[in-house]
Amino acid sequence: MQMDDMVQWEQEAAGVEPAAPPSLENYREDAENMSKGEQDMSQTRMKQAITVGMDEKGYPIKKWVYGYSMQDLVENAARIYNEINPPTNQKVVEVVRYVEQKPKDCCFKTYAERWLRLYKENTVRHTTLSEYKSVLNKHLIPELGDKMLSQITTDVIQEMLISRKEYAKKTLHELIMVLGMILDGAVEDGYLRFNPAKSARIRNPSTKKMMRKVLEEQELVEVIQGLPKLSQARDRRFLALLIYTGMRREEVLGLKWTDIDTEHRLIHVDRAITFRGNRAVVGEPKTENGRRYIPMCKALFKWLTHEETNKEYVVQDQISQQIVKRMWERISTEIEVFGTTPYCYRHMFTTLCRRSGMDEKTMQIIGGWSDIETMRNIYTHIQAKDVCRASGIIDAMFDPENLG
Repeated sequence: MQMDDMVQWEQEAAGVEPAAPPSLENYREDAENMSKGEQDMSQTRMKQAITVGMDEKGYPIKKWVYGYSMQDLVENAARIYNEINPPTNQKVVEVVRYVEQKPKDCCFKTYAERWLRLYKENTVRHTTLSEYKSVLNKHLIPELGDKMLSQITTDVIQEMLISRKEYAKKTLHELIMVLGMILDGAVEDGYLRFNPAKSARIRNPSTKKMMRKVLEEQELVEVIQGLPKLSQARDRRFLALLIYTGMRREEVLGLKWTDIDTEHRLIHVDRAITFRGNRAVVGEPKTENGRRYIPMCKALFKWLTHEETNKEYVVQDQISQQIVKRMWERISTEIEVFGTTPYCYRHMFTTLCRRSGMDEKTMQIIGGWSDIETMRNIYTHIQAKDVCRASGIIDAMFDPENLG
């Protein structure tokens, strides 16, 4: 499309008679031969530039043409061209055609798998790639895999979401996000005129939220009291770091002895260990703010014992997914952890920080969140004790002495 235009300009500049472009009648014939679906697939207004002449310096004069279909576009182009260059001697009106032909339709499964392979496999973290693959294989391909891209409408997407309304809101949000990225590519490649996953009508129908277990304060006390009962030192180090720092599990596993500054009582979070299958992968923290310093409380010091088996890493030098799984199973067997997982202690740490009056910006820095809103929505919890404390504040608010 653009290349043809450049060639024409070069020919005009060189004094070469350019080849005559297709006539208006040819345009009309093309438009009539288009399927109804192609003409009516969207009411979104199309626009394209045409060359209507040359200026004094020999540069092309461009005009924008608008239309709701190929027929509209061609007729409006002819009208604008005629207004500037009136036809003579019954000559067929010539307009420059800039409408790119839509490529043939493509199966969603084929397009989605190619998108994943070309644009994600070597550009995102392996944990993110795993999430994309999960969304594709569990939701999108089973539901949309056999459909052509042109068949995926806003209604089809909304029906798919409604059929999965029992899933957590976060799961459906990820589904919409991944589908939106795939269909953005389809728009760019010319398969679609607009992205139906980006429609303002799309609604997440889930009312379910995945709530992680948050310990009551007395339960946390009992877990802390259970630390000396753990048979293995690495288990004690692992659980103590989770409790007293609020670090993510992968950050605790990636912590090295050189990251611990006992003089200034600081822990430097600089890496994370995730897993590809059973194999450990050392990488960067989860977010841009993941690299940070965390203050060490005095209660943590006594659990940071150094052994021959962990010369480099605090928890263990040679780690795997299976080792971590067995470690938590052993901890859960030897002491009462009240059904928690390692991630629950991050939630509890943040809740205690808020309850203690720590300002949100400091909480965000210590926790390594990318934004405060994420911390507010996911990682702090209102418990019965908070409500009881609030009642005392309300009593004080309406005390006659304070009102006076």
